[in-house]
Amino acid sequence: MNLLHHVARYAVNQKMGKSLKWEEPSSVAPKKRDYKSFLYIHVPFCAHICPFCMFNAHKLDRHSNQVADYFAALKKELLMYKEAGFDFGAAYVGGGTPALVHEELAEFLDFAQQHFEFSELSVEANPRISDAAVQSFKAVGVDRLSVGVQSFDDGMLKKLGRESYGSGSEIRKRINELLGEFRILNVDFIFNVPNHDPAVLQRDMEIVLQDKIDQITTYPLMEARQNRGYVSKQGRISYDLEAYLYKKVILPTLRDEYAAVSSWCFSRKDKPDIDMLDEYVVDYFDYVGIGTGSMSLHDSRVQVNAYTLPLYQRMIGEGRLPLVLQTHELPQRDYMQYYLMMALFGRRLSFRQFEQIFGAPFKRKMWLEWFGLKALNLVYESDGFVHTNERGMYVFLMILREFFTHVNRFRSMARLASHKLEGEGARGVLTFEAAGASSD
Repeated sequence: MNLLHHVARYAVNQKMGKSLKWEEPSSVAPKKRDYKSFLYIHVPFCAHICPFCMFNAHKLDRHSNQVADYFAALKKELLMYKEAGFDFGAAYVGGGTPALVHEELAEFLDFAQQHFEFSELSVEANPRISDAAVQSFKAVGVDRLSVGVQSFDDGMLKKLGRESYGSGSEIRKRINELLGEFRILNVDFIFNVPNHDPAVLQRDMEIVLQDKIDQITTYPLMEARQNRGYVSKQGRISYDLEAYLYKKVILPTLRDEYAAVSSWCFSRKDKPDIDMLDEYVVDYFDYVGIGTGSMSLHDSRVQVNAYTLPLYQRMIGEGRLPLVLQTHELPQRDYMQYYLMMALFGRRLSFRQFEQIFGAPFKRKMWLEWFGLKALNLVYESDGFVHTNERGMYVFLMILREFFTHVNRFRSMARLASHKLEGEGARGVLTFEAAGASSD
């Protein structure tokens, strides 16, 4: 790893590891909010759980009331936030594989839109998404479909445990069928799998160009407790290889026809309305996650929901938010640094917006960070914004990778906390120091 990589890892570890303090979860106090938040909706069901997955996923069981019970609880949780004064301006549905339960999900989204007016609605899917699911999502106004392809290469698909979704040529054919069905079709690709052949990634990027895919997200493989066994079987993650694949394959191949809208998301330059991306945390400073294992950031706190389905549904049934982890109130400086990180991962920071949020000019409040960014040649200033250059893009990719590694640690903590609470009964008291000590 180069020096910048060590600096990025150290800085995130200090903030997300040593400095972050936890407390007993509390209810969300009702209050008037004069702004719109973002809503993340977690649908955890999968037919097949990929070995590299780090998210909270559960095997779909159509022979039980599992799905109906889950969406009933999801509706109740959504209304709890409405009663607390939240208004949501956009929503993202992740998983899991939400398209597997498209009928129930479409009915839920219709319900949600009776209570909130969404300007944007994005849903995740896999390449096996059915025509019926496509029609269900179009009927409820989905703007953006994000399909987890990961690669068009048969060998890479096998390495990733994705053979069940078809061959690379079959997946490519399905993607082309989906183009034009939604305002935006995003395709996810994973890179820096151990020993990732640059020629394979190069071919994937060339197919993107040939097929004129609306938008792609190229995210690096991240190691976490949840997928460590898989990663160790594949070999070691090389961050030197990650840098090479990003700087020498992804950026030069896409540069002429795609605009980078974040460090790892690229939209076609000839379609300026392709303006949504997976990382909703870039555009929204305040967000709520509903569903099992979801995370929220609002009222200066991070909160994590119950990780297991039984505990999540039990707590909702008792009329309380299903929270198992909560941080102490974040100091304003930590919030400013979080804003800086997310804004520059999204390629630009607005001086005006920063001052509106924090009540003081960016260059005065964050003079040290501003000096460092310029000294390291990561950014440039233009028309009231700070923009990352390509060097800065990779640095903030590294920072976000480390950030999401800690988010995955929180998921591990939530799983441990949930099992402990299930063992003690839903009203048991959790010792957060113990939960954190057993996580990584």
